Amino acid sequence: MATFEYKALTADGKTRKGSLDGDSPRHVRQLLRDQKLTPLEVKSVDQKRKASGSGTSGLFTPVIRTSDLALMTSQLHTLLKAGMPLAQAIKAVSMQAETRTVRRFLSALHAKVIEGHSFAQALALSHYRVNEEYIATVRAGEESGHLEQVLARLAESIRQQEKIRKKIQTAMIYPAIMVVMSVLIVLFLMIYVVPKVVTVFDNMEQALPPLTQGMLTVSEFLQLHWLMLLFVVILLFVGYRLLMKQTPWRRRRDRFWLRLPMLRKFLVYASSARWARTLGVLLASGVPATDALRISSEVMTLLPLKEKVLTMVDQVREGQKLQDAMTEAGFFPPLLLNLVQTGEGSGQLDTMLLEGADHYESEVENAAATLVSLVEPLMILIMGGIVLTIVLAIMLPIFEMNQMVG
Repeated sequence: MATFEYKALTADGKTRKGSLDGDSPRHVRQLLRDQKLTPLEVKSVDQKRKASGSGTSGLFTPVIRTSDLALMTSQLHTLLKAGMPLAQAIKAVSMQAETRTVRRFLSALHAKVIEGHSFAQALALSHYRVNEEYIATVRAGEESGHLEQVLARLAESIRQQEKIRKKIQTAMIYPAIMVVMSVLIVLFLMIYVVPKVVTVFDNMEQALPPLTQGMLTVSEFLQLHWLMLLFVVILLFVGYRLLMKQTPWRRRRDRFWLRLPMLRKFLVYASSARWARTLGVLLASGVPATDALRISSEVMTLLPLKEKVLTMVDQVREGQKLQDAMTEAGFFPPLLLNLVQTGEGSGQLDTMLLEGADHYESEVENAAATLVSLVEPLMILIMGGIVLTIVLAIMLPIFEMNQMVG
């Protein structure tokens, strides 16, 4: 189900606005007619949010940090488990929120719930960016009457994904620092050191070696045109970002990443782990299988993999087993396929998916560590080669001068 905003006429001709959960716009219109209302307009909240954000791609949409969302969800679970009503629980959490963004977000949710909206409807109507997985899971929890248990699963899932993300970021900090420092060192040598050292030979009639002449040309270009070069770099960055908003270009880029042997294993494991955890949480919360599959495709950041998961949705809807559809997709790891097969046979698919997610999240950590261990020496070799070239460009004229003197 999804949340729809509607505009309708009452029996006395007054306009009424509101929101309803339904399977489709037609379903919502029928629900309105059952309430003796004449529907004028019915629009999906998700479509409305996409339309309103299409111009800026969500650039100015307030975002709740993952860590804040996990803490908020965990606190709501604790208060609901203790028997506190939902509206009161949301207000209590908002009063102890540490950031203004979270307080405003929760205050807006509290106002919607007080007006009579469900928690899922309040999330869907929020101006803050909330992913569809979260909203669908909450909606399933409300419909099943087990919202507190669903919030516990959501909080654990968010915490686990945030943990993996932070570990990967931590692993990449050292290589990133090395790249930045290496670039700064090379620029310093090229702009300040090389010109001062090589100008010593300007008053001599000795011809400079080709390597030194080339290095001087590059150095002079950097000194004279550094502003233009900076502008070109910024222009290339902006152009790249604009190109990546185009589906064909995104597909080409993602396919390129997946062709790299060093990266493919890491990317496939990371995507499979996120997908399995998301799907497992949705199924455990009572979301229908096809809806859960469609929603879980949103966590696939690589477009070729996302398109294959969307194909799986149609296959499962037509009656095919999930394990068979995953096999045809051709990228899921063998262990995950076996776990899904076992889960479908035993009726514990959600449990098997979460176990698979745990396993491949640890594999992602190991793969990230392996990647870093391979990248570090490669970067040292590349930057060492560049510095060696600069040093040779400086030393070659000295060697030639010594030979002439000798």
